[in-house]
Amino acid sequence: MSQIILDMGSGNTCKNSVDYACKMIDAVAAIDAHKHEVIFKFQLFKDEPPNKPLDHLVFANAYKHAKELGYKTTSSVFDKASLDFLLQFEVPFVKIACRPRIYWLLGEIPRKIPVYLSWDGKDAAPGGDYVRMFCVPNYPAQISDYGDWVKGPAISDHTEGLKLFKKWAPPIWEKHFILEDDPTNPDCAGHAIKPDLLKEVIGA
Repeated sequence: MSQIILDMGSGNTCKNSVDYACKMIDAVAAIDAHKHEVIFKFQLFKDEPPNKPLDHLVFANAYKHAKELGYKTTSSVFDKASLDFLLQFEVPFVKIACRPRIYWLLGEIPRKIPVYLSWDGKDAAPGGDYVRMFCVPNYPAQISDYGDWVKGPAISDHTEGLKLFKKWAPPIWEKHFILEDDPTNPDCAGHAIKPDLLKEVIGA
């Protein structure tokens, strides 16, 4: 069993709509055979252009809806205000994005809460008790960009399709999820998967 982290994006992907965010969750629940642990992960920030901030009301309602269906939900955070908001919820972990300029947030997270840190391997990763998730911050990335790290226990997969997962099946696998292609959404740059492909991973 792998832990499948579905990156649900920010305000771009769910159109800052409670209904659309819940529709995304429902699409996953409809195909989930529960052979892996599926966790929903949004992105919370105040200012990360060209992405649009996710409305906190949308996150709160999506969190509630997912919980009612038996799923855990969390988020990547990019600033202290977003972290403070996320810590109001019971989360399986806090995700720190692959941005060295925000790694200082590691020190702001209570020790009892697990932390997943995206890291590109170019510089020394900060010390601490956290899950190091190897990440190639290119959209889309090539499997060759991951080098030997592709065999690691935790991968943030920005490659196209499912080739990386099908070949290596990392124990912790993060992948962007969308319902439809949208040229205005940066998270639709080829690295995200739709329900038909996700079903090959989590379906019966």
